[in-house]
Amino acid sequence: MNEKQKEQIKNIVYTFAHLANINDQQECDSLINKLNSMNEEDVIDYLIVSLNDLAKKGMLKEEDIYSRIDLLTQISSKYPTKESLFERLNFLKTMNMEHPEMPLTENHKLVIEAFDAFNKLIKNHFDTYYTGGLMGYLAINRPLERYHGDLDLFINEDQLEELYELVKQSDDFEFISNMNDKDETGHEFKIQYKGTPMSIGLFLFERTANNEIILKSYYHRNNNPDEELLVNSCHLTYEYSEMMFSSEVRYHNGYPYRMQSLESIYNAKKNARPKDKYDAELIKDYLDLSIDEEMDRINGMNISEKAKNADGSVVTQIEKIMNETISR
Repeated sequence: MNEKQKEQIKNIVYTFAHLANINDQQECDSLINKLNSMNEEDVIDYLIVSLNDLAKKGMLKEEDIYSRIDLLTQISSKYPTKESLFERLNFLKTMNMEHPEMPLTENHKLVIEAFDAFNKLIKNHFDTYYTGGLMGYLAINRPLERYHGDLDLFINEDQLEELYELVKQSDDFEFISNMNDKDETGHEFKIQYKGTPMSIGLFLFERTANNEIILKSYYHRNNNPDEELLVNSCHLTYEYSEMMFSSEVRYHNGYPYRMQSLESIYNAKKNARPKDKYDAELIKDYLDLSIDEEMDRINGMNISEKAKNADGSVVTQIEKIMNETISR
């Protein structure tokens, strides 16, 4: 923030603090210092959400905010009107981004940093496919807009031990098990980046001899790690597997990676949560909608099995290896 913006931020904080009957000068000064160290866009997000929170608590009247909201437009080139500020607030609400773990620009920097670092580590030597909203932005070369809590990666379970050994040798990543409290959904394992909130969550699959994909989710009965290990499986037909997992090798900042097809990402997101629907709309014009329609048509041909015994599986093996490492 430049010096003029810093003075404007000070005025904003003290103006609304007075209206909200917040009289602790140390608290106000601490907030001013925090805002001065932030990116301009992050400052706006923080202020509009904070003002909305104060209004919900009854500490500020809506008319007090509306009559003075122009103070915020003075520090922002991106949101020059009252209407644009309220549109931004509604966007943050829809995307569930009102209270992120870190400022949005910091999150965007971190997720890309972790993505590139992990791709540099694995060097396209693994049978892996990224999935999730981030992939849509990268595929269409669009600047990131929403918060990304983690990265999602499908990996051939036959290569899980190899990946574990590679990560164990890395200074930047840590291989972590979620099996002690995992239910039927979610990631069995995640790979944490430099002790930050950013991680790569792993989804496991099996590739058959004829290149069909079997998606797998492992969990303990009753979510108790002392009880039987179970697995839910979804056997995708060859046609569905081909439409879901693209063989195309892409590059980001010089590092190779593969991802789930845009069509299958769209297919999974188009009828889901608001933030997923938003992601789907962004990529809609960049994909073959006939493939999306075909995925809907043949989805019922995929065969699912639930709660099969998985003792002796790769998950059991990795858990054993990790426990032996800890006990040494």
